[in-house]
Amino acid sequence: MFESIIKNLENNTELYELTERILIHGEQIVFSPFDPSISIGLTYGIFKKGEDGLEINSKIFEEIIYSYMISKIRTSTKNMSLYNSKLNFIKENGELDIKKILNRFKQFMKEQYSSKDEKFIEQHGRLLFLAFLKPIINGTGFDFKEVQVSEEKRLDLVIAYNNFKYIIEMKIWRGPKYHEDGIKQLYDYLDIHSLDKGYLIIFDFNKNKEFKEERIDVKGKYIFEIFV
Repeated sequence: MFESIIKNLENNTELYELTERILIHGEQIVFSPFDPSISIGLTYGIFKKGEDGLEINSKIFEEIIYSYMISKIRTSTKNMSLYNSKLNFIKENGELDIKKILNRFKQFMKEQYSSKDEKFIEQHGRLLFLAFLKPIINGTGFDFKEVQVSEEKRLDLVIAYNNFKYIIEMKIWRGPKYHEDGIKQLYDYLDIHSLDKGYLIIFDFNKNKEFKEERIDVKGKYIFEIFV
């Protein structure tokens, strides 16, 4: 069944793009069985009718499709393996150095992707980071992805590694107001999980953007963010 899902996504560009819009970008798609791509996805068992519109059929299918999309991104990226060697990011106590991972990802994006790749990054930026992270946590850790369906379309990533837990939020820069709202949302999410540290990856597509890092203290919680 899993092989069939991958084969059908590989052979149908419109079905692949629709699946990516739902799974990676958190778009709400109105359920319409008469739409050709939706109809094919229903036939193959990839989609189902959810409370808020079209959804991926199950969490297991989501993970299978994530892994497939990540593998496609990894094979098409430039020199990623030069930046994400696992041993560089593990502390002596077995904890992940998330700050170092994010800074290394920032360096990778700055050195390997120029403005001519902007459209590709806007469409696949989240997958790029997931592909960057996967070799680092493989064999020891797990990542749980949750798309927040909102105007920001952010992706929350919860990583469990050894006895440690981390929350990384990925979002597109849409101005200071949305950024402030995003900080508050991350604070609330950290509070729910009883964590004191959180992390933000912000994909900025302004022409005069800076590849930078910032540290924010919000009511005693530490948030580290990078702009790429």
